[in-house]
Amino acid sequence: MYVGYEVREGTAWIRIERPEKLNALDLSGWRAITDHLARAVDDAPGPVVLTGTGRAFCAGDDIVTFQQHATPEDGMDFFIGGLYRTIEAIATHPYPVIAAVNGLAFGGGCELVLVSDLAIASADATFSLPEGRIGAWPTVAVGVAPHVSGRKLAGELAYEMPRLDAAEARRFGIVNRVVPPMDLEDEVRGTVERIRAASPHAIRMTKRFLNDDLVTAGLPRVRRALTALVEETLATHDLQEGTAAFLEKRAPVFDGR
Repeated sequence: MYVGYEVREGTAWIRIERPEKLNALDLSGWRAITDHLARAVDDAPGPVVLTGTGRAFCAGDDIVTFQQHATPEDGMDFFIGGLYRTIEAIATHPYPVIAAVNGLAFGGGCELVLVSDLAIASADATFSLPEGRIGAWPTVAVGVAPHVSGRKLAGELAYEMPRLDAAEARRFGIVNRVVPPMDLEDEVRGTVERIRAASPHAIRMTKRFLNDDLVTAGLPRVRRALTALVEETLATHDLQEGTAAFLEKRAPVFDGR
């Protein structure tokens, strides 16, 4: 499995190790992150770090797998049983989940950063929600945006699909701090130490109430959005054309169907 897990100095680190795919996630990858988050609750009570390997944090869903969602059941298995469960696990984890953004964070990777409790980015990290270019749409972002950053900024990301550098991502409220690449892990360790200086009970209570609206309103909206993606978007010509164009490295020709 390409999603690694280790406990370092009492802190669980979850690392996506699929650099040849820019750490894009298939169903097994989403499920592994969810499993590791559950494991960390007992294994290493306290903050959890989520990061990537190579020049990417996470490029989102593995687009090749979109062609495997032949039936609504397949789509629900991937998007609800995989992606949604991971987002839910981050939002409801008793301790802060810190995204250590070592490189590009596109699509579902950017959404992982959005839903994380804290995010620290390498100065050469880039961020984008480009789903519209393959005929899909950023379901998690539209569900959690009101609980993460201003809707105007989230709308700019989702509608215009710009590529943000780390400084711009900080302006959007996607990350907390930006540091030189060689300082990323040191800064993450410092963040963990500052959190661990507080009472574990206090940290759990803080996260519980900071995330209350996200869990009670945002996550149900994400689930509805993912269900709509499966039921209304997966079978469209635009998604099929966009996916084929992406894999064939050509410009898509959309017709709105």
